[in-house]
Order: sequence, then structure tokens, then C-alpha cells
Amino acid sequence: MIKFLELREKLKTGSYCALCLYGNDAWLKRKAVANICEAYGIFDDGFSLDKLEQPTVEDIRLACFTPSMFTPKKLVVCDSFLFPDGNKQAEAKRHVAETIAQCDGSFCLVFVTDSDKVFADIQGLETVNCERLDKGSIAKWIISYCKKSGVAVDALCADKIATYCLQDMSRVEVETRKLIDYGQITAESIDMLVHRDAEYAIYDLSGAIADKNPSRALEIYRGLIARGEEARSLFGLVYSFYRRVYYVKTSSFSDEEMARYLGVKMGAINFAKDTADRYKPMQLKRALDYLALADERLKAFVDENETMNILIMQLITL
Repeated sequence: MIKFLELREKLKTGSYCALCLYGNDAWLKRKAVANICEAYGIFDDGFSLDKLEQPTVEDIRLACFTPSMFTPKKLVVCDSFLFPDGNKQAEAKRHVAETIAQCDGSFCLVFVTDSDKVFADIQGLETVNCERLDKGSIAKWIISYCKKSGVAVDALCADKIATYCLQDMSRVEVETRKLIDYGQITAESIDMLVHRDAEYAIYDLSGAIADKNPSRALEIYRGLIARGEEARSLFGLVYSFYRRVYYVKTSSFSDEEMARYLGVKMGAINFAKDTADRYKPMQLKRALDYLALADERLKAFVDENETMNILIMQLITL
């Protein structure tokens, strides 16, 4: 098994006939395909790269053994390929393994999938882990990406970028590129240039609430209103955040399972964990009660700003 962050180096030193890109991060899988194309000099020109959606084994064999017209190696990318069940699955795996065994270097077969479970025992197929990266791995990616562009970034700044981007690699790439174009990556330039959405601001707000700092909490809230956020929308984010915090505090699920079940990025789970560590379960249950009361007030068309101010002060009393 190859980790995503190792793939570029592995491609420099070895030639692969078949790879399985698996995991829950679509950006990593797209980037892995781009890295393979770059390593093998393959262009998406309609001749050197075949993209197959839900192909059959015969579709795969035909694509692999139809040579590229302009490059020595062809890339065949299979998305959403499904093996049949029962005895037919073993037969399909055997045909895929035979296709890989017949590779003479003229093609590279790539499967893109959520799980490597049914692919793991296919002879000649190397798997690439494209599961969401943790913050430390994202920071390493940022440092490497900046180094290749000739811009220095230290570990603390890389960590800050990852945090501000909620560990969402799509955003990390965009914001890091923005900082590279600026030419200098410091704590000040990150604060100035990196977009922090309302989700991060809600985490910041929760920190002020947990610190029992009403002036800071109200300052953050009023700053969000001043930049155009609506009180009702912010209430929805606060409600979702504290509900997530409660689930993290009381659940036995792993971080990855929790992120999948709640439909959020790992960064959001890490924020929730940071906040959950500062409360007891009963305090968080009381927070949800306060949020439910605020919801009733909003539905009764009570002034939204007044409701949010009262809610913030109630949460501070937890």
C-alpha cells in the first residue's frame, strides 16, 4: 500500500501496471490521477487517457490493449467499477489480474474507488491510500508544495493554513497558492489573505464562550454580522456546532466514522473535539436545551439579534 503523500516519489522510481486509488477524499484521488499523468507524460487529449464510467471487464481489456496514438504509455482510469457477486466475482478478478499480467508497459490501469476491499487480493495491483489527511500530513504537504514553488513556510504557519481551511484539501491548495503568489507566508499574511468561513468563526466564538469571555464572544458575533452574515444563518451554524460537540463527547465512534456520519470534514470534527474537552456531557445537554429555546424564539419571530445575544450569554453560564 502506498500513501498519497508517497505517490509522487514512488512513481519516479517504479513503473506500475495497475493502481487502485481508494479513500474518502475526492481531491486526493483527482490529484493522484494528475500525478500519474505527470509522471508518465500522459495528456488528457482523447487519445492517451481513457476515462471509463462503470465499465465491464471487457471494456477495461479493450481500453488497455488499444494503444495510444501519440504516447508510449496509455492511462486507463476506471471510475465506479463494480465486481459482480458470488462466483462471478472470482472470475472477474482473474480476468483483471490476467490483463495486468499481460501489461508490456504500454498502459497503466487505474481504479478509482471508495474502498479497496474487493481489490486488495488482485495480483499485480498496487493500492494507494487516498483517505482524508490529518492536519500534520496536510501541513507537510503545504511545506513541500511551497518549497517546490521557492517560497519558505514554517511548520506553525503550515498548521495555521490547514486549520483555517478546516483541513479541506481543495481549499488548502487554493489558499496556499494565493499565499505563494503573494510571495511571503507569515502569520500576518495568512491572517490577511486566507479566507476563513463562518464555520471557523463559530469555532472561534465557541472558544470565547468556553473561556467565559462575553466581550470577546459578542465582538466575534457582531463582527460576523458587520461583514454581512445573517443572524438566523449564524444560529444554524451554532446549533449544528454544539450538536456536533455533544455527539463527539458522548459517542464511541472514531473521528473518521463521526465525520462520515455527520457529513463534515475532519477539521470540523477536530474543532468539535477541542470544544468537547472543555465541557461535561450534562453541560452540553444544557447547551442544546438553550439552543432549542432560541430556535423557538426565532420561529416566533422574536428579534434575531436579541435572541442571539441572549443565547451567547446563556452558553457562557454553562
